[in-house]
Amino acid sequence: EHIELEMMVDSGMTPMQALVAATGDAARCYGKTGQFGTLAAGAAADLMILNANPLENIRNTRSIDAVWINGKKAY
Repeated sequence: EHIELEMMVDSGMTPMQALVAATGDAARCYGKTGQFGTLAAGAAADLMILNANPLENIRNTRSIDAVWINGKKAY
């Protein structure tokens, strides 16, 4: 997924636009708004904690500190 985000930014999107497209917008395309792609009560508790800010450089999505799946630390 990191390469796709980087390609989106290399094509002219801001890092924020790329992250929104890969999360909330993707969920909306699959009819899963509110279930995936957002941090909200009732949504799937899957997320990545990064060591660096991806809004400063989208390549910071490669600097993973932790991964949570279904509300449990997986990595």
